[in-house]
Amino acid sequence: MVIGIYPRKSVYRDNSDSVQVQIQLCREYASLVYKGQPLEFRVYDKDEGFSGKNTNRPSFQAMMRDVEDDVLDAVVVYKLDRIARNVAQFSAMYEIFQRHNVAFVSVKESFDTSSPMGRTVMFILAAFAQLERENTSERVSDSMLSLGTAGKWTGGILPLGMRSVRRKSGDKEHSYLIVDPEEIGFVKLMFQMLLEGNSITRLERYCRDHSLRSRNGKFMSTSQLHSLITNPVYCQNSADAYDYFSSRGCRLPDPELFDGQHGLIGYGRTKSLDTTHRKQACSQWIIAIGIHDPVIPASDWIAAQERLGVNKMYRKAKYDIGLLKGVARCRCGSRMDIRTYRKNGLTFSYYYCARMARQGKDICNSEYVRVEQIDEAFLQELRRMRLNPSLIQCRKEVPEGLDPEMLQAELLKTQKAIGNLTAALQQAMDTPAAAYIIDQISSLDAQKRALESDLRKARRLRFENNALAETELEIHQNICYLLDHLDHIDYTAKNEMIRKIMKSCIIEENGPRIIF
Repeated sequence: MVIGIYPRKSVYRDNSDSVQVQIQLCREYASLVYKGQPLEFRVYDKDEGFSGKNTNRPSFQAMMRDVEDDVLDAVVVYKLDRIARNVAQFSAMYEIFQRHNVAFVSVKESFDTSSPMGRTVMFILAAFAQLERENTSERVSDSMLSLGTAGKWTGGILPLGMRSVRRKSGDKEHSYLIVDPEEIGFVKLMFQMLLEGNSITRLERYCRDHSLRSRNGKFMSTSQLHSLITNPVYCQNSADAYDYFSSRGCRLPDPELFDGQHGLIGYGRTKSLDTTHRKQACSQWIIAIGIHDPVIPASDWIAAQERLGVNKMYRKAKYDIGLLKGVARCRCGSRMDIRTYRKNGLTFSYYYCARMARQGKDICNSEYVRVEQIDEAFLQELRRMRLNPSLIQCRKEVPEGLDPEMLQAELLKTQKAIGNLTAALQQAMDTPAAAYIIDQISSLDAQKRALESDLRKARRLRFENNALAETELEIHQNICYLLDHLDHIDYTAKNEMIRKIMKSCIIEENGPRIIF
């Protein structure tokens, strides 16, 4: 039997069971459960530090691929919550186990899924594991909320220009924010430049030109600058600030506390998901009053927020120019934008790298290229594909040795050899040759398993490539239609069809390279 062992620790603690201890206990328990059977163990132990609520764990994904490829006969864990932390997640996983006849064994709860009682207990324990996680999360959130509404710093990445200090409050010590005099000048400069009419993009370029960097030594990006400008921590706690946040539905302390003597702290501005943080609506924000000095007067902070609103551009493009608008990419990976000039009654349009324009030639040394030059080269490439459809490549490359027919023939040959050896073993059970024959059978059985796994992969790859072949045919038909009707379709329809045909078009020195 092939046994998969899945250990995990989300946070390192000296007094908890280490990954190595979990592996050892799983091995010993599996040897008891499957006593008398030859066991092969596969350990999936690269998920230390990953949370159980996140299924996007490297070793977990590797284990599930082996389950779906019928490599494993059973999966053993030390404890149920090591592999899943809610019932829906566990049910989805176990459904895959069932489809592939993979047993599930938990050491701590002492059950396996080979019996109806084991399966029932398993789902009950999964429900309790989820309940415990949700209760823990709720207790932590309540605690953080209580600290936050009292103006205490609850942890996380410190805002630029701020530092954290520990101060005693009652019989306990808590963290608070105070202004860092060495960093706060940069924050004030960014607000000043924005209020003078500069855009966020221009602020980013200014930081790069003057080597102004973040704490980790990297240049400030537009998203970092936007986060800085919108952070309430720099806003003075005046009556104007109270009215501003109140009008947006934020949760606020007593208005009498807004005396203009301190800065604010905003909580609940983002929500943590499995792998990312998502911005929350203002109605979800909690605004508290800190002990730090105000950095930006409330009137200026509010004006900066309004200025950000002015900078947002929702207007339609002035010129319908550039077939590759939205799909053109620079060789550095950035998008290619279009810039149009009018001079002496003539119009000139160019594709250019947005990253180069914002961050300079040191980042990307691409040039401005005339739109008609790139568009004509692109159409020429489509004409080549029309005449030679084999240039449209969507299918995956088949690794050497993954030919289904060849693998099937090799598998049948191996199975036949195992059958012959098994028959020979029956005739030689009481002879010294028996041990030799058994070794040969074991070796061929391992070879058979590997061939079966490769055959499944080869068949899956062939199925996917057959579907992609149909996609290639559809792309070719769309290319033919576009070229045949190029002079009769309006700009918007052309651009939409090109977006449908391809993922992107890389503008390289020797011409456009189309990615399907």
